[in-house]
Amino acid sequence: MSHLDVVVTDDLDDLREMVRHSPDATSLHPIGLREVVRGRGALETLSGVLANAGVELGSPVVVLSDTTPKLYRGGDVIKTVLKVLRATHHASLVNVEPGPGGFVRADESTLAIAIASSRLDSPRAVVSVGSGTLVDIGKVVAHRVGLPHVVVQSAASVNGFADDQSVLLVDGVKRTTPSRWPDALVIDPWLVADAPIAMTRSGLGDELSMFSASADWYLANAVGIDDSYSYTPVAMMRRNVDELIACSRRLGQGDHLAVDLLANCLTIAGVAMGVAGRTAPASGTEHLISHVLEMQSDARDERGSSHGSQVGVASVFAALLWQSVRELLTRGSATLSTAHLAARGRVEETFMALDDTGATSRECWAAYSKKSAWIQDHLEDVQLVVDQWSVHDDRVAELLKPPALIADALRDAGAAVTFDQLDPTPDPGTVLWAVKNCHLMRDRFTVIDLAELLGVWNTEHVEELLERQRGLR
Repeated sequence: MSHLDVVVTDDLDDLREMVRHSPDATSLHPIGLREVVRGRGALETLSGVLANAGVELGSPVVVLSDTTPKLYRGGDVIKTVLKVLRATHHASLVNVEPGPGGFVRADESTLAIAIASSRLDSPRAVVSVGSGTLVDIGKVVAHRVGLPHVVVQSAASVNGFADDQSVLLVDGVKRTTPSRWPDALVIDPWLVADAPIAMTRSGLGDELSMFSASADWYLANAVGIDDSYSYTPVAMMRRNVDELIACSRRLGQGDHLAVDLLANCLTIAGVAMGVAGRTAPASGTEHLISHVLEMQSDARDERGSSHGSQVGVASVFAALLWQSVRELLTRGSATLSTAHLAARGRVEETFMALDDTGATSRECWAAYSKKSAWIQDHLEDVQLVVDQWSVHDDRVAELLKPPALIADALRDAGAAVTFDQLDPTPDPGTVLWAVKNCHLMRDRFTVIDLAELLGVWNTEHVEELLERQRGLR
């Protein structure tokens, strides 16, 4: 009998102790997720999970989901959830309807409808059943309505189930927005491991983002634009990740133990982001690329490739870029120049095609202009990091993984390694546009901003790195 055969409740005490004893404890956030309930049959303990969250028997509860079919032990998961809850509570269902293009968007219009619909029966709790975007919506609904929130994870597809932040679409731009911690997370292998294998491979891609993202976070701290860096969330995320990479082939075959390990790693990554108070431990260059690709798909009302699959491919690219920049800095005598920074006209022109009203362009410029202004005021600080790169390179090397290792893990799992292996495949012009300009949509400092200041962030360099990436297939 494996541990999957027994429903267990993890109160995350080991992670709480890790935060409590961190040298950065005063700057870290307490873990707001109360418990993780996992094991075969965990879904059928929902009434008890709600009781632990202080929801009285007989009280109304709203189940928030979408119209995507989800199977549980050969049947429909929503029917099972409602049957379990209606034995002890008055449970009603609110379906978040897909928008143009046939997929759910976490935009203000969708959120407003979900909040209004969820309030109708004056519920005492929200139970979200779904994957990434649906749970992001559920966290916002619970936050704005002020209710306990239980998340039933339907796939090991992203790392955002366990944190207190949601990725929303604001004026056509992907923005991370504070929401709330779930009170409990329910992970049932009969649901998660039997999700479409593409979603599991997507989860591996999202998990592998931690390497380039944490290096970007360290870099932002080193130059002085972000003083939040802490190794504690980074170390937290890296628990069991080497074991996960070693079993990537079994993961791609849907092995329940391997998928359970991935779900556990994704949960810890989510907790780490919540502890850091930002997504930076697991969201850097690779997420910028994915977000811009998603923004274009959304603007066209087209279904793009999954978030995690894009992040996985972009993580290989980010590792190659970091490798290139480190080689340049190690040679020494590199000089930075603000002449390479993008002006307002370029930023607005870059994103104008996504929105005729100009709202998307203005939102991107509002973020990038803050970063640009800071860089111009602190170029000497950034130059000092470059001049003293030998002090930082060993730290960065510890955070990164070789591009080939990331590519091997994705390939072994049957996941995309290059952009032309994504499904659906973005055209080469879109990929080049997204990679070259992704840093213009956000105020977060990454290795791309450093490459731009070094004068090496241009079409030729991007195409060279993309070609090297294709060599890793």
